[in-house]
Amino acid sequence: MRNLLIILVVGLVLFVVLFFIYRSDDRSQSRQEEQTEIVQGNLNDFSEKSQEKNRTIPPGAHPEWPDVRDEKDVISYSGFSLLYDEKHEQARWVAYELTQAETVKGVERSNNFREDPNISTRSASNEDYSKSGYDRGHLAPASDMGWSTTSMEESFYYSNMSPQNPGFNRGIWKKLETQLRNWASDHDAIYVVTGPVLSEGLPTIGPNRVSVPKYYYKVILDNQEPGLHGIGFILPNEPSKLSLSSFAVSIDSVEKVTGLDFFPTLPPGSRALEGESCFKCW
Repeated sequence: MRNLLIILVVGLVLFVVLFFIYRSDDRSQSRQEEQTEIVQGNLNDFSEKSQEKNRTIPPGAHPEWPDVRDEKDVISYSGFSLLYDEKHEQARWVAYELTQAETVKGVERSNNFREDPNISTRSASNEDYSKSGYDRGHLAPASDMGWSTTSMEESFYYSNMSPQNPGFNRGIWKKLETQLRNWASDHDAIYVVTGPVLSEGLPTIGPNRVSVPKYYYKVILDNQEPGLHGIGFILPNEPSKLSLSSFAVSIDSVEKVTGLDFFPTLPPGSRALEGESCFKCW
């Protein structure tokens, strides 16, 4: 009788254990199926182009733009957009997407520097830079716009220029521009925002008093799976023999220096990208 009771108790315990194991597996499978449905639902919310590129930024009109109060203040061209600062007679920022295909040069450099007819208050001019000792430094590089005649011509508007030390423009700045084209080629496409760090009391050149920045910045975002990356650069307007990695900072750091909010359409879950500054991760 005692042996029979022990057998019944052991059997009951085994039944209870097996029951909970079954329920746990069933719940785990249900959670997995639910998570799959949520992920699939999110993917279905993206446009066809976004699905092809696996982007983390939802489709929008201008995901590369920094946050702006009024989109009407932004001037857009075939290869880039900019926000012009009349007080400093240059763009506060220039933003564009650079794709792998656009890194293939199809048009020669024009060197046709000219005033921007779309700046209502008039942009800087040849007279401002003539005999100033500064280069007419591109913000959106001409070499990034060599994929069409129109984009190349528009890149030579004075709204896309800023007074740069010749050694800086032809040295470390050019080296950084080349590096970004390499990254665009490697990662299929990147978002770029670049410009001068503008502040009160800067020296000026020319009759229009074009400000001469002490620093320039670039922020770059690769928002395509599987390798999501973000990085920024702040460089002094002077020649340098240091490595590019010496100037690498986070996008968050550039925001603090410039007062701009970059990539505002980036989903909250991906905002950590703005804290990265790993040069070799690219």
